[in-house]
Amino acid sequence: MRKALRVTATTAVGMTLLSCTAPPPPVVYTPPPPVVYAPPPLGPYGKSTYARSEMPPQPTAHMVWRTSKRWAAVKTGARTSAVRQESQAKFKAAQAKAAKVGVENLTKDDIDGLNVAQLKELRGY
Repeated sequence: MRKALRVTATTAVGMTLLSCTAPPPPVVYTPPPPVVYAPPPLGPYGKSTYARSEMPPQPTAHMVWRTSKRWAAVKTGARTSAVRQESQAKFKAAQAKAAKVGVENLTKDDIDGLNVAQLKELRGY
């Protein structure tokens, strides 16, 4: 048994020494081959064979900004006077309620839509 162990150990040490003494395989670096691109295909892209229009070039006068006829005729006083009348009516109602229950008891619905000047007048500033 001792002899078998001795032979096995000797063989293992010998194989280890042999593997350490062998030169490493050479590392060879080869650069990648150069990249060669193919030329673009020849076709109608660069040398157009399309027929040209016989129309003369358009002047730039069609690019002038013009107002619409709808916007040209502005109706003044139609919507603004209705809003102003509604605001005045709401202000009169708020004044009447403020005289009745007090300014501090007015609700948000009562003063909603009033401008700053009307609010100042309502508060008595």
